[in-house]
Amino acid sequence: MNDRKPFGGVMFLAAGAAALLLTVFFVAPNSGSAADAFLDAVKRGMSAESITVKNMSSGKEPTFEAASEEATKKLDSVAAVLTDGETAAANENIAEKSDEYETPSDIAAMRDEYVAAFAEAKPQGRVTECFFTTNGSTVSVGNVHIKNTTSKTPDFASLLKDGISIDAPDLSKPTVLIFHTHTTESYLMADNGVFYSDYQTRSEDPSRNMVRVGDEICRRLEEAGIGVIHDTNIYDATYNGAYARSRKAVLEYLDRYPSIKVVLDVHRDAVYTTETDHLKPVCEINGKKSAQVMIITGADGGPVASFPHWEDNLKFALALQKRVQSEYEGLMKPVYFCNRRYNMDVTPCSLLLEFGSDANTLDEAVYAASMLGMSLGRLINEGAVK
Repeated sequence: MNDRKPFGGVMFLAAGAAALLLTVFFVAPNSGSAADAFLDAVKRGMSAESITVKNMSSGKEPTFEAASEEATKKLDSVAAVLTDGETAAANENIAEKSDEYETPSDIAAMRDEYVAAFAEAKPQGRVTECFFTTNGSTVSVGNVHIKNTTSKTPDFASLLKDGISIDAPDLSKPTVLIFHTHTTESYLMADNGVFYSDYQTRSEDPSRNMVRVGDEICRRLEEAGIGVIHDTNIYDATYNGAYARSRKAVLEYLDRYPSIKVVLDVHRDAVYTTETDHLKPVCEINGKKSAQVMIITGADGGPVASFPHWEDNLKFALALQKRVQSEYEGLMKPVYFCNRRYNMDVTPCSLLLEFGSDANTLDEAVYAASMLGMSLGRLINEGAVK
């Protein structure tokens, strides 16, 4: 496991309400049964491009209301946790430094335990694979596809051409902060096409929730010589107010470590056709299945009154999308550019990342994190002003 140090017992008691809900509902037009039509299309080898996509929850911008007294008490003892550039050496489950990826031994063990535990269980529903390329996108520049739901019309081609520059003369200092507003989001453990009512894709266990995905990004960045802080705090023990609590923590880190330039909030999505039919965005790279990744970047407008340097964030999102797609074609879903802030206003290089869905496996999500982490490391090294 990673070598972690307590962050001085700092308590995060900020309150808030409303959460990021980017659950997607798929509808096949002119069909008596939308879910069956979609699944039939997938079985015929069609991608998500063939299906109309509707966002049924319209993920609202978080507001900041007072948390209940009970919820506040539960958070009284929560303290932030750091990694300080030594995670690659401390992680006993990962092989020596290499661009190659093999399923880590701890994840393989959890998969085997899962298969054994549910060997006799009756499935609750189906898991269907779906591959996203341009689905829902409104703009394409080369291999970069963007779904622009704002009223803004940036010159995406120019932003991509400009590239990025990061004022980071010493990348060994804390340069990247990774945290998880919805820390307890987790995954299935086996790729067997079904899910079970007795298995929940929420967990406080850092070996199987979003912390495990963040650990892998950290490992790859540290191999690239980049200093990382990984906040493994649980901010969604009470779901409402998670963004307010994580924001307070992020601002604490930025105050303590002014060398931080890149801030990533790492999540997973939830994609479904019905309550019993879930979809997982998946691709195959180097003969191995990976969860697909979506970058979310925001701007002012609609519910967001103020969002300084949103264009810088967009430029960073496009640069990362282009780099990853060039190195690992198919890994990325279209960039989601929206009138949302989700704490992405804290630095000019702040993004929210969605690694697969609740129907992907942990192994697929960690594999995706490994590849994105390597691409991000190269992008930061090349863009750093030293």
